[in-house]
Amino acid sequence: MQLQRWRSASLALGLLLPRLFVHEALADDRPVLSLPLVCQPHRTCFIQNYVDIDPGRPAMDYMCGRATFDKHSGVDFRLLSAAATTPPVSVLASADGTVKAVRDGVQDVFFKKAKPQDVAGRECGNGVILDHGGGWETQYCHMHQGSVRVAKGQTVKRGDTLGEAGFSGMADFAQVHISVRHDGKTIDPFLPDLADGKCDPNARGPGLWEPQAAAAFPYKNGEMIGAEFAGAPPTVEALEIDHRNVVPLTTASPALILYGRFINLMKGDRVHFTASGPGSEILDESAAPLERDKATYVAFAGKRRLGDTWPVGRYSGRVELIRDKGVIATNIVTFDLNEASR
Repeated sequence: MQLQRWRSASLALGLLLPRLFVHEALADDRPVLSLPLVCQPHRTCFIQNYVDIDPGRPAMDYMCGRATFDKHSGVDFRLLSAAATTPPVSVLASADGTVKAVRDGVQDVFFKKAKPQDVAGRECGNGVILDHGGGWETQYCHMHQGSVRVAKGQTVKRGDTLGEAGFSGMADFAQVHISVRHDGKTIDPFLPDLADGKCDPNARGPGLWEPQAAAAFPYKNGEMIGAEFAGAPPTVEALEIDHRNVVPLTTASPALILYGRFINLMKGDRVHFTASGPGSEILDESAAPLERDKATYVAFAGKRRLGDTWPVGRYSGRVELIRDKGVIATNIVTFDLNEASR
């Protein structure tokens, strides 16, 4: 979610106003950042939003894509669901530093279910700011209530646990939001030397990240974060609560559903589905092109049961995300249906 800024006197958070990006070359004392949480890239965690580098509209990420939203001032590393925060997912210090500010005690509630006044001044939720010296600082937001493990003035090393990923404050999904600032100015860690809101579709360097961290998260503007067979279509809202919240496919299911779950889709994107079961093809179809961009999205195709039961055996499915006539993401799934699945 959008990074918020600490009010130094009260340690409350207010909205971070749009800030100018750095025009001059940054100092050589810039920190080198490791990943801010413990997870498996592109399996259990994904980048939902990058920094919005355009001071105007529309929002634009550092690669000139739209995997961000207006005035978003950090990077959102999302988890599969709120349920994926149990067991806890550790939020880590991305570089050595001193704790500048902390806050804990904000309830974990998806922002869509809260009222704006419930998080007013606390949009970052539970979080930590680290001072790395030379005017550099990082901020970590939306941590789980009661999980912050550090105190103001404490010295921390890269990789030390700061708390746990959550969804406190202005958050619509489980995550940790990390922002980087230099002398109070927002810095995009993927393209730290950008000038005056300029993006670069050919950017390839690690930026402020360690090379292995940058390699773990190559730029994506459109990603499939899950696919599965089910007995009924799932919803975006249900999957954000628990990514396992899917009606199971059984031999008696009234329909066989193959679905894909996506982030950062663009207008015109299409999803293609193919599925086969014991001895026969079940479906081969494409969803209609999207009429507008979608930050999160679930697409599905299915077939109603015609016989008494679905035949037992192995079912295979393929879900493809198609953009500009090219496949940019593919997920192949299998499911073994047996007599016990009644």
